[in-house]
Amino acid sequence: MSVDESVVPVESVHDRADRLADAFLERVRSRDEEGALDLVRRALAAGADHETLLLDVIATVQARVGLLWQANELSVAQEHAATHVSERAAGLVLEHGLTRIGSDGRRGTVVAACVEGEWHGLPVRLLGDVLRLRGWRVTFLGASVPAHHLAVYLQESTPDVVALSCSLPSHLVSAHNMITAATRTGVPVIAGGAGLGPDDSLARSLGATLWASDARSAADLLEREFPLTLPWPVEEALVPTAEYASLMRRRRDLVLMGTEHSRRSYEARGLSLGGAALDRTVEDLGHIVDFLLAALYVGDERVFTRFLDWTRVVLQKRGVPLDSVAEVLLLLERELFDYPGTCALLRSGRAVLGRS
Repeated sequence: MSVDESVVPVESVHDRADRLADAFLERVRSRDEEGALDLVRRALAAGADHETLLLDVIATVQARVGLLWQANELSVAQEHAATHVSERAAGLVLEHGLTRIGSDGRRGTVVAACVEGEWHGLPVRLLGDVLRLRGWRVTFLGASVPAHHLAVYLQESTPDVVALSCSLPSHLVSAHNMITAATRTGVPVIAGGAGLGPDDSLARSLGATLWASDARSAADLLEREFPLTLPWPVEEALVPTAEYASLMRRRRDLVLMGTEHSRRSYEARGLSLGGAALDRTVEDLGHIVDFLLAALYVGDERVFTRFLDWTRVVLQKRGVPLDSVAEVLLLLERELFDYPGTCALLRSGRAVLGRS
């Protein structure tokens, strides 16, 4: 019986990518930046596929770095250092690829950016690199781009499509503002990132023309659907509720109230809440309120419950009891008793934590 030769190369490519990703991560974790970059240089010299290096090695390693941070095996500083190495590696791959195959912009022009407040710029940069290697002309505006700056740029440059990345659901309001800014200038949007969830429902509700789960899917989708068209006239896809607007005005007071509650809880146990512990408490309370606001804004409780489910996993891995978070949710529910939509979200959140 003959071997199906069409299968063997694919499997070997995947195996090689996995091994290279393991080796790259090992060097990143050991702070061997030049060793990690040398791995990429040698892979390029051996004829490795550029897109495979970008997405199945560099992007895969970044995802693993995020999981290691979540498990408290890497600090924030170590995660940032790993991202720096990945960015340098991506630059090597792109430069090598463009030298070999060029990029004439024959497919069209793309503006890639992160939504305002979003500082995880590597995912959308990798998408831009893949698109350039496939023949698109790409301008990368970077992290945290204000909506009005995007609108001005689009009016001056008139690209074919905008690619937006949103890694955190707490930035969905900014994503909506940017999608609206783009579509009002007549430019369709393809949106992606973990902040938009596992399917296209949120992206569509925010007014995006297309949604993709990852960079390879986004590049494939753009090739199939190009040129993209907008419905005309462009209508507002989402109108926030009055409850959201009212709660937004109370955000600062709610964080202060939660901080005071935490301070009293610490004192009851004979402890003092100050310094780094106080900073973390204020930051965590801000995240809880921001995700609550985002869920209200888009009218989808999964935005809040997915965040709390992620929080539950992180706290459990770090040996932190869930009671403190559940207490804050109950405190907010009692304070916001006349906000029915908000209280329903808070009850769903406590259920996720197993503290309903």
